[in-house]
Amino acid sequence: MQEPRRPSIARFTSLLALTLAPLAGCSDPATTPPPPPPGDPFGPIGARADLPVDERVQIENLAAPVDVVRDKDGRPHIYASSFEDAVRVEGYVVAQDRHLQIEFYRRVAEGRLAEILADADASVINNDIVFRHLGLHRVAKKQYEALGAEEKALVDAFADGVTQHFRALREGEAALPPAAFLVPPSAFTDFTGVDALAIARLQSYLLSHSADGELADTVSIQTLGAAFPKDAADPKVAARSGILRELYRFAPHEPATTTTGYPMGQSGKKDPAPSPVLPDLGARTARYQEAVRKVKDLFAPEGFGSNNWAVGAGRSASGHALLASDPHLTLAAPAIFWPVAMEVASEDPAERIKISGLAFPGIPGIILGHNEHIAWGATVAGYDVTDLYAETLTPDAKAVVFEGKNVPVETIDEVIEIQAGAPYTYKVPVVPHHGAILPEILPDHTVAPLDPAKPAISVRWTGDEPTNDLKAVLGLLRSKNVDEAKAALEGFQVGAQNWMIADTQGDVLWTSHAKLPTREPAALAWDPAAFAGTLPCLVLPGDGSAEWNGSLASGLVPWEKNPAAGFLATANNDPIGDSLDGDPSNGKLPDGTPMYLACSWDIGFREGRIQERLAGLDKATPEDLAKIQGDARSALGSRLTPALIEAIDRAEAERATPGTHPDLSTLVADPGYDGATIQKVRALLTAWGAEAGYEAASGIDPDTNEPLPESGETAVEARAAQATLVFNAWMLRLVERVIGDELEHAGRPFVPRDQKAKTILAITLQTPETLPTYDPVTKESALWDDMATAEIETKHERIVRALVDALGTLAQDVGPDVSAYRWGARHRVRFEAILPVLGQLSIPPLGDPVFPNGFPRHGDNFSVDSSDFTLTARLDVTPRYDYNFGPTQRLVVDLDPAGPRAWNALPGGAVWDSQSPHFRDQAELWRRNQTRQVPFLLPDVVAAAESRIVVTRK
Repeated sequence: MQEPRRPSIARFTSLLALTLAPLAGCSDPATTPPPPPPGDPFGPIGARADLPVDERVQIENLAAPVDVVRDKDGRPHIYASSFEDAVRVEGYVVAQDRHLQIEFYRRVAEGRLAEILADADASVINNDIVFRHLGLHRVAKKQYEALGAEEKALVDAFADGVTQHFRALREGEAALPPAAFLVPPSAFTDFTGVDALAIARLQSYLLSHSADGELADTVSIQTLGAAFPKDAADPKVAARSGILRELYRFAPHEPATTTTGYPMGQSGKKDPAPSPVLPDLGARTARYQEAVRKVKDLFAPEGFGSNNWAVGAGRSASGHALLASDPHLTLAAPAIFWPVAMEVASEDPAERIKISGLAFPGIPGIILGHNEHIAWGATVAGYDVTDLYAETLTPDAKAVVFEGKNVPVETIDEVIEIQAGAPYTYKVPVVPHHGAILPEILPDHTVAPLDPAKPAISVRWTGDEPTNDLKAVLGLLRSKNVDEAKAALEGFQVGAQNWMIADTQGDVLWTSHAKLPTREPAALAWDPAAFAGTLPCLVLPGDGSAEWNGSLASGLVPWEKNPAAGFLATANNDPIGDSLDGDPSNGKLPDGTPMYLACSWDIGFREGRIQERLAGLDKATPEDLAKIQGDARSALGSRLTPALIEAIDRAEAERATPGTHPDLSTLVADPGYDGATIQKVRALLTAWGAEAGYEAASGIDPDTNEPLPESGETAVEARAAQATLVFNAWMLRLVERVIGDELEHAGRPFVPRDQKAKTILAITLQTPETLPTYDPVTKESALWDDMATAEIETKHERIVRALVDALGTLAQDVGPDVSAYRWGARHRVRFEAILPVLGQLSIPPLGDPVFPNGFPRHGDNFSVDSSDFTLTARLDVTPRYDYNFGPTQRLVVDLDPAGPRAWNALPGGAVWDSQSPHFRDQAELWRRNQTRQVPFLLPDVVAAAESRIVVTRK
């Protein structure tokens, strides 16, 4: 299940506006380099007229000179004689480009925001409490101690490079802008290898730690179950007793899987284990969940998403394997990733490496990209590697009851430094065999002591233990084919990814390797028919009955190579089909051993559409793959529009001949029902499918921000943009009209966005008798009826009522003229600065004369070109369709044996300096769904060079 909806990123980060100054001028001023003194060496590239040296820099601890060539996109290409020198310079250069971003990530990961931000907003203390509870810094220290010699040398070299620029900031050799006086240079303390590993663990946490989602789902399921008992005296309540099975569907709507895997178990009634009773769990953990959401909003506000796929040589027009990768994370400024290339021309052939791609600022090497032989992308696998346990505390709260014995609770003292205040010592309670107990954060930003009368929930995550994932990534960077890459990734343990890999031999491979815990049978004692029992994606009993009992054997973690179809694709979908029967508890390995990977995955539309597009290609080209990345077909529109048209036709028939459909008589007589407008909308929706294939079109000129005319070459897009806006406004109102009354009755518990969509799709399209909320009286789902009225509302009445609502809202928000509607005028994106100062570091900046509200965009919920927005909007609230979650790169690679050719664009630029030409240059490509070829071989780098720096030892 996906994570709760995140609040706006601005809500959390706007507090920093008083603390941090505009970044204009962050980069060191360019100077004309003096001629080299006699004997001064050039870098590894040597002296050449077509690549003169623009600047010389000295830093400590280099073994030999290093060249840094920036291309026309600001991407640094680092040429060194050793990998250690290369990553030391990488650290120095990324610190120049992204110093505040690195410092912010470090403080988030280590729970140190309050040191510099508590005066601006004391709630950051809560964030520090959450991350001290997680203990990413404690794990990072253990990881550092366990590193092999090579990994330790590399991470230390990278940290040294960052430190040298931070030191220059502290000593005044490099400067932040004067207005940044509230962040003293002293804040940029020396950076260490442990810091880099803490940031790396932060990324793993964001991509695999699901405690907040599992907690929210547990609270919602318990709340909804209690609100709709089967034996309720109110018949409207009793009729909805199947609501949990309706709102929490574990199966995807689109049954698209990456491959066919292990045989699925058979659904059927089982004896469920009793789930823990957890009164007031939501209240006790409210501030914990809020603090987590604030941080996750910086990276992935709607949970996770991403696409990647690979096409084998036999299905490629060039005869080379092809790869595409577009990971979906928060669209922020600066971009989450930093582009870089490195080449090591060592005398030792084993040390030579040539890589290009994207790095996480603060972590050495690259994480996505290609070398001379392979290319790779990644999507979140979504495996369940986090379990929550309901602990039974002893009366003195000093121990938990486990397997019938009292086990003392240990404590870890975490001292949180608070700006202009006394330090706070948070004594983290830890259950030795599980993990830290979730904090009950009080209004004064302290943690309540454990109370036996309240739920105590401990958390166990595979990332709590030290692993050497850096070694696995280094092995990936050096791999020469897909088999070597798979072998290297056998060592990748935390933050499971769907690694999609292609090589210059024409092969394609997908692997999702990570450490996946197996559980005792009592953790999977679930009855899907009763929607009761225990599942690892909900809070488990902590009494010892539902423990981890090992890990899934490495060879059984899903993977595939060179399938018969000629391509592989992943999009956070069910990888092997285990969830298709709706029962996550009954999977089995080939030998009959119970197997559980997760409760649910993505709704399945992106994976299904990608497979459909790939299957339709005879011989794929890089251009074809880029077009698929930009696919904006409305998944919900293509499936629900026919039902909407059918309901409109029934309403119009009732309006023309009263009594034809008496359930609609009151609605069509409503003053808000405008027959002429309804008929125009019907024509638009019909044309949307017939002439535009349900393309969720923007309808806005990307240069002028003006509506495209409904004539000439833009007529189809303009009409599609009208239909898209009407459809999505209707969809939001339909969700509220259908399940808003039930949520209100239950106290408005959280229900994930994809679950809402699956519910609407099911009750609209499935045979009514198969629905868990089927009402034999109305012969429809009981959810169609409004609990708040005495009348019985029907499916068609609710569908048309939602359309009337939507048109009324649009008339107030946009105007009554449907022909003036354009989706892109309301569906916009702004890359918000994670450290906003007057909005000038956002892209586009606040007050931009052409794009004051952000860039217009195509796409809607569950599109391949991810552009999702919330499905929650109460009837008295004007909906917003903006988004800040989408592709953080659009990479396509042709694995030519003569040298891979790659194209890419980032939502932003390489340099976080509003005065730099590389602050938003790639954003201009990204928002138009365009890319630019990334130079890789030296002749191409020289041709694209903007500047050259030679770095030598001080």
